Amino acid sequence: MPPELSETPTVPDRAARDGAAQNTAAAAPAPAKGRPRSEAVSQSILEATLDLIAEHGNITDVSVEGVAELSGVSKASIYRRWASKGELIAAAMESLKAPLPAQMPRTSLRDDLIHLGHSMVRTFGPRDVKVVKCMMLAINDPEYQHHHKRLVEHRRKFVCDTFAYWIERGELRPDLDLKLAVAMFISPLLTIYVYGQYADVQQPDTIERFVDNLIGGLGTALATVE
Repeated sequence: MPPELSETPTVPDRAARDGAAQNTAAAAPAPAKGRPRSEAVSQSILEATLDLIAEHGNITDVSVEGVAELSGVSKASIYRRWASKGELIAAAMESLKAPLPAQMPRTSLRDDLIHLGHSMVRTFGPRDVKVVKCMMLAINDPEYQHHHKRLVEHRRKFVCDTFAYWIERGELRPDLDLKLAVAMFISPLLTIYVYGQYADVQQPDTIERFVDNLIGGLGTALATVE
């Protein structure tokens, strides 16, 4: 095993491969009390995990030992950040997703949803495309799913809070099923822009057209409810 990376702010050279990774803050666990945990070390671990997922084509054959070897970080350092392999895998996959917007327009429901939609668009390199395919296969792994759901919950809540905000201001029906509305917004965009399906519908104005159709389907406060 190569020498363990010191927990300093120096970014490992390998982190530059396949482009600078994003969303480490969202995927990595919150800092604990005691010795500060270098973001560079956490990033190196996540990058090594993604490399191995892409190499193996599945999450089953990825091991904490392999991640430690590739990243140059000890197993102990990995387990200080993530308590299990499943938690590490989920964090690495979550790190591929675009971050939630820091601010929302709050000028209209349409503007907010378009802003959210554009924030979800990512351009993936060859490695990350392989990892995204593994995301779909990992749906059957119970431990991965447990940690995955925990990590994506804040994303769902963010969208849910956006719908709730506009319900309070009269732009949406007060009886709107929020959970279903969130699923109706997130799932199609993930399918198109993350999982790479329906490439023929990807146009410069796809998100705007999608939001317009979604709002029409959900019904505004002024729509007639049959």
